[in-house]
Amino acid sequence: MNVLSLHHAVYESELIDGKIVRQHQSHYLDFHVDGRPLRDWFDHPDSVITALNRPWLHMLDEGIAELTGRRPDPRLPAGRIPLLRCADCGDLGCGAITARLDITAQALTWSDFAWENDDDEPVPQHPGLDFVFDLDAYLRTIESCRARVAAFPYDPLAHHGRDFLWPWQWGWRLPRR
Repeated sequence: MNVLSLHHAVYESELIDGKIVRQHQSHYLDFHVDGRPLRDWFDHPDSVITALNRPWLHMLDEGIAELTGRRPDPRLPAGRIPLLRCADCGDLGCGAITARLDITAQALTWSDFAWENDDDEPVPQHPGLDFVFDLDAYLRTIESCRARVAAFPYDPLAHHGRDFLWPWQWGWRLPRR
């Protein structure tokens, strides 16, 4: 059996707010299987993270329900779940590492890994690779993440001491009629 653990990770990006470039950090729990980060197994962009992400705290229960098989993802074929998604928006349309989820009385299996998005056919990743977890240990690990994710730092991109500017206040004006 494989062992799933969750480790704190940070995704850093630049966001443009009007004429200001902001450095944004997104704190999340990353999947490690047998001590190795899940992302190391796949060819993917560096900008994919788990749904266990502090900025998406309001959707955390949905992510947990998908990972435990209690809620299917409506955009994926039956029995498939997203494991790693777009770090900027979490949308499957941007691309995601997905897996087939099989649950038995004592085990939970991730298999048939693929890179999927809304536009292209799924691209298989490591055919034949399966991760088999003890069901009780897996559920405890996933269910225990709520408090950890909620405790992560979160910057809702405050405007850092300046007034908010609407787009027409950035220096351009609407054309006159």
